[in-house]
Amino acid sequence: MEAQQQRQLSSARSLLQIRWAATGWNKAIKSFLVQLVRYLTNNVIAHVPSAGARHQWYRHVNGVEIGAGSLVMLGAYLYVGVGRRRGQPSITIGKHTIINRQCWLDGRGGLRIGDNVSISPGVWLLTDEHDMNDPFFAERLGPIEVGDYAWLGSRAMVLPGVKIGKGAVVAAGAVVTKDVGPYQVVGGVPARPLGTRSTDLRYEIHFRPTLE
Repeated sequence: MEAQQQRQLSSARSLLQIRWAATGWNKAIKSFLVQLVRYLTNNVIAHVPSAGARHQWYRHVNGVEIGAGSLVMLGAYLYVGVGRRRGQPSITIGKHTIINRQCWLDGRGGLRIGDNVSISPGVWLLTDEHDMNDPFFAERLGPIEVGDYAWLGSRAMVLPGVKIGKGAVVAAGAVVTKDVGPYQVVGGVPARPLGTRSTDLRYEIHFRPTLE
């Protein structure tokens, strides 16, 4: 009886080891596929001179939501995975919005960009950071929201958890660490209020250059 129990325990341990190994392999394969898709997204697709082709990949492979009349230009870097997470897009871009060259769109913590938003070249929108005081250097995610008609100047940087209000303007080179109110103009490092913008904004962005 004792020998039979030992054999059963041994069989159970072997089965658990096989399942653990299979789980480990599945995680490794999934991780590789995510890295492969990210590589293709940012080193191949991002440089295809056809907005339609790029947008198809972003929508159907990366799960990004892109509104009608919007454009993600050549050379943008999208920090996204494969498909949608729990049915939700990691990056949402509204209608008639322009994302210029060399922008960094980080979808890890969730990124929402409204309608008629102008994002100038080299803007970084970061939704992930590290806790420098955590003994294990833990990640901290914080969603970013950019309201309708907002304008972000070249090489501005927006940090995790920030909300840019409707019609707000972020000056070139600014580092935004706190929320920006509607129609507020900010600039500097860290960004601070510089003034306000007109609230009468009715334009619709139609910018779609050939081979961009």
